[in-house]
Amino acid sequence: MKKAYISADIEGMEGNVSRLQSNRGNMDYPIARKRLAEDVNAAVRACFDAGYDEVYVCDGHGDMENLIIEDMDPRCKLLSGAMRSSLQMEGMDASFDAYISFGHAGAGLTLGGVIDHCYNGGKVYNLRFNGVTMNTETVANGLVAGFYGVPLVACIGDAALAEECRAFVPNIEAIVVKEGRSRFSAVSIHPTVAREKIYNGVRAALARREEIRPMVCGDPLTMEIDFKDSNMADTASLVPGVVRLSPRTVSFTSDPETVFKVHELLIYRVVDAVV
Repeated sequence: MKKAYISADIEGMEGNVSRLQSNRGNMDYPIARKRLAEDVNAAVRACFDAGYDEVYVCDGHGDMENLIIEDMDPRCKLLSGAMRSSLQMEGMDASFDAYISFGHAGAGLTLGGVIDHCYNGGKVYNLRFNGVTMNTETVANGLVAGFYGVPLVACIGDAALAEECRAFVPNIEAIVVKEGRSRFSAVSIHPTVAREKIYNGVRAALARREEIRPMVCGDPLTMEIDFKDSNMADTASLVPGVVRLSPRTVSFTSDPETVFKVHELLIYRVVDAVV
């Protein structure tokens, strides 16, 4: 049984350059969510055509209910909904063989990173694991996959995402569907062309899967979060085991699986309601 895990975030896709496409309730969001489903389906088809038996798609954007199940390839399994133990890697374990990410550039890392942010864009300034900055969600998620021995084989997004992922996984298959000109502008390829690139890129990545090593995850693992404002650190530091390092920074150290759960707790549930 060969299994592939796909995590899907909306900001990295072609044509998406602002909150008009990214945020529920805005005028172009319905168009973007339909395009995202078609892009993800191109990756799903590539996995099955490469001989994989099961493909698991994790909806990883916003409220995590963006992909409409009727729009999805009927052979894949879709996980959606936000009340879970991991923001974008729910269900990841050692039974998977490959991790594929639809993502975007990390907060403040690369010029031309389109809609760059780190998970909770209004709350998180920097994220570090064992002292290494991992503001790129795809990279941080790759650390989760790596803990279970699963390699991050392909990323789909803008050129900035490709650069950031190659810094951690040099031989990743980086599938570029747009080139950023600023945080809210980009030159994109047509969706039909993008889906062809996604299909071919994922097939190529899976063909080289044995050459792409999983990211190494330390044990114990220390996570540090720099929040945008000090009141967010006030709230996060109420969680047992969380250490306050500075007005805006907290730290938590434990075994990786516990850290990954606290990551979801601090970045999403605990501070999301903090104004």
